[in-house]
Amino acid sequence: MKMNPCAAIIGAGRTRFTEHWEEDPKTMIGLAGMKALESVDKGIRRKDIEAGYFGSFLYQVTNKIGLVPGYMSRELGLNVPMINTEAACASGGLALHNACLGIESGRYDAILVAGFEKMSDRQDKIIDDLMFAADPHEFEAGYNFPGLYATMMTRYMYEFGKDDPKCAEALAQISSKNHHHCIKNKYAQFKDKGEISVEDVLNSRMIANPIRILHSSPISDGAVALIMTKPEIAKKYTDTPIYIMSSQEVTDHVSLYTRNKITSVMATRLAVKQALKETGLTIDDIDIAEAHDCFSIEEAFFLEDSGFYGEGEAWKNIHESYESFKGSGHIPYIKNGKELTVNLGGGLKADGHPVGATGIRQPYESFKQLRKEAKENQIDREVNTAMCHNVGGTGGIATVHILARDVQ
Repeated sequence: MKMNPCAAIIGAGRTRFTEHWEEDPKTMIGLAGMKALESVDKGIRRKDIEAGYFGSFLYQVTNKIGLVPGYMSRELGLNVPMINTEAACASGGLALHNACLGIESGRYDAILVAGFEKMSDRQDKIIDDLMFAADPHEFEAGYNFPGLYATMMTRYMYEFGKDDPKCAEALAQISSKNHHHCIKNKYAQFKDKGEISVEDVLNSRMIANPIRILHSSPISDGAVALIMTKPEIAKKYTDTPIYIMSSQEVTDHVSLYTRNKITSVMATRLAVKQALKETGLTIDDIDIAEAHDCFSIEEAFFLEDSGFYGEGEAWKNIHESYESFKGSGHIPYIKNGKELTVNLGGGLKADGHPVGATGIRQPYESFKQLRKEAKENQIDREVNTAMCHNVGGTGGIATVHILARDVQ
C-alpha cells in the first residue's frame, strides 16, 4: 500500500435515517456536525475547522431553501469557506472527493465534510424529482429510476441468467442480506423491521418488472458528518485515525440509452481501477465495502465492475455465498477462500438513502468498523481496508474511496 494518504478521518457523527417529519434539514446537518466534532478523541475546537464541504441533491425543490453555506455557518458557528456540491445520489461522495483535494492541495489542515437530504417533505413528488439525475428524454418517455434500473436488471438477467430461477433468487438475496446486516445498526431506517426473507422480496409488490419494492432503497431523511485533517497531524487529535488512501471520481453519460452497455457501470469500473492503482492494492486486498445498492442489481454490478467477480458471474457467487453463510452475523461474498463483506450497516437498501448523505454515510460506517467501534454490529473478523462506492443517477458519476486503518 502506498505511504502517502490523501487525508485522515478523525471523527464522525450522524443522525438516524428515517422519515423525520418534524425535523428541519438545516438542523439535522448541524446535529451531525456537532456529533462529529464531539467524537474526536483528544478534542478539536471549532476554530480549527478551516472549511466545510457539503453534499445534497434536492434541497431547493424538497425544502425550498438555498444558500446552504449560510445555513451551515449559522448552525455550526463557523465563518469559513463552505462549498456545497450536487451530483445526484453521489453528492456526498463528490463532497468527500473535493474535501480530499482541499487537504491534499495544502490549503486546509482540518475540514468538516457532510451530506444531508430531507426527502419526506416532497414524498408525493419525489419519484419525479429524482429524475433530475436522468436525461430528460428518459423522463419524457415515461421512465423513472425504478424503470431505468429495471431495464438494466432485465438485460443482466437475460444475458447472464436466462432460464435459471436462481438468478432472480440471488438478486433477492442481496436485499435479504442487507436487511439482516441493518438489524444491529441503531441508526438504520429498517432496524426494527426484523429479518426480510428472500421469499418476502420475491413476493413483494412489483413496481417496475422485475424490480419489486423490496429490491429498492426507501425515501429517507438524515445527515452524516466527518472531521478530516492532513494525515501528518491526525494523531494530534486521535490515536486511531482512519486514512483515506485514494479518492477518485469518474463521469459517464447521464443517459442510459447512449451507453455502450447497460449491464455494467463504466464510471464504477474506472474509478475502482484508478483507486486500486493509486494504492498499489488489488480488489482482493479490500476487506469490507460500502456499495451503492439503490436497487439490488447495483450491488451485483459493483461486484463485477470492481473485479471481485467476472462479468456475469456475480449472481452465481452471491447465491453460493448467501447459502453458505446464511445466519452469520454478517454474510460475506466469497471467492477462492477470500471474503469481501459488503454493506455492513445495511447499505442504502436497509440503512436508508437520504440521497446527499449516502456518500458520507459509507465512510462513516467504514470508519466505525475499521476502528472497531461499531458495537453490536461490529464485524467478527480482523479488517484493515475498506472501499466506499457512491453512484449518481444510473452511472453518470461514481466516486470511490479506499480507507485503511494501518499505513505501513
